[in-house]
Amino acid sequence: MLNLIKNHNSYIMNIPIIVIHRGTPFYLYPVLKQMRLFNPDNRICLISDGIPDGCDFVEYHDINDYWDSSVEFDKIYLHLSSNPRDYEMFCFQRWFVIRDFVQKQGFEYFLCVDSDVLLYCDVNNLFGKYLKYDVVICNEVELHCSLFSVDSLIRFCDHMTYMYTNEQSLTALKDIYQTFLVEKKLGGICDMTAFSRFKSNVDHIFDIGIPVDGACFDENISVSTGFEMEGDKKKIYWNDNLPYGRSVSDNSMIRFYCLHFQGRAKYSIYKYLLDEHKVHHSGFWYNLKWSLSKEILGARLKGIKKAIQNPRMVVNFVKAKLK
Repeated sequence: MLNLIKNHNSYIMNIPIIVIHRGTPFYLYPVLKQMRLFNPDNRICLISDGIPDGCDFVEYHDINDYWDSSVEFDKIYLHLSSNPRDYEMFCFQRWFVIRDFVQKQGFEYFLCVDSDVLLYCDVNNLFGKYLKYDVVICNEVELHCSLFSVDSLIRFCDHMTYMYTNEQSLTALKDIYQTFLVEKKLGGICDMTAFSRFKSNVDHIFDIGIPVDGACFDENISVSTGFEMEGDKKKIYWNDNLPYGRSVSDNSMIRFYCLHFQGRAKYSIYKYLLDEHKVHHSGFWYNLKWSLSKEILGARLKGIKKAIQNPRMVVNFVKAKLK
């Protein structure tokens, strides 16, 4: 089903944006709000088991309505990661949920955006030129801001099923995880592992993590990927209320179409928000107001309780800090 909107004197595809998440964390509302700010006409579909207060500007779809395929995947899934089983398995299951959802909706192309990604771009103008590709990804295997066709997602889900049902493939996964154990590395087999193996069978892939015409999508704000760092995050320069990073190779300024706040970086997401007029704010009092807000304090308290209930998570965090 093609959905076109008029852009000046021509028509472009109105690309649906899909966000899938369980729960209603403090960062979900501002992420969705900024997504809508830059994309006023797109369908923004939140697939979840709840919706934050005030999010009537997005579509809410109950994740349980699309969960049957995930139950089947649970039966074949073998956990090979230092991360909690439920967390890692959901990273796989979400793609089956999205597959079943887009098939029911009749979407031909769609943009999948993680719930911890801040967008600073018009999706239609940027991704409309990439519809000829099977998949659009960020930095080789990152799927936090990825454009799929329904056919390519079906094939990806089929591949993940094959990974855990084919004996030779399963042996290869066990060998990969054994290397993690021997080298005492955190992590293991995840959906990015699946995609890295899947993409060798895909003909047309475009990587939006590579700067083109002075702009790209951020892989992870806590990882350099060739950009200047400030502490444990990329140093962000604001130009006309849009984020830029400085390339360490040639000192050029590169615009970021998104910023990805993986892990504990989420607690600082408020420093990178724009207001309803697309204006960025900063300063001591602004940061203090947010850091002492009930949303941030509540999230930190919840994180502490979760850590107490899951000591393995604490061990993984300490190991990561000591590396």
